Amino acid sequence: MSAVEMREQVHQLVDEIDERLLKAVFLMMSSYQNEEVPIGYEMDGSPIYGSELGELLDQEVEAAKQGNYITVEELAKRSKKWLTRTK
Repeated sequence: MSAVEMREQVHQLVDEIDERLLKAVFLMMSSYQNEEVPIGYEMDGSPIYGSELGELLDQEVEAAKQGNYITVEELAKRSKKWLTRTK
């Protein structure tokens, strides 16, 4: 299928999809063209941009290689404390 044929078919498919999928397609295409569209959010609500994500993930991988991580068992222990109420 040529690029022209694919474009025509994509236009037709976009005309037929529901609003939820249309929003997802729109966001995906926007972020592809403009890296300044948020691709996620931090816990505090601040946006994460595609241009920042690669660097952030590289830092996290490097930290793990240097031993800066916790085991699944330690995470389970810590999470139990998060779920218990302190009076």
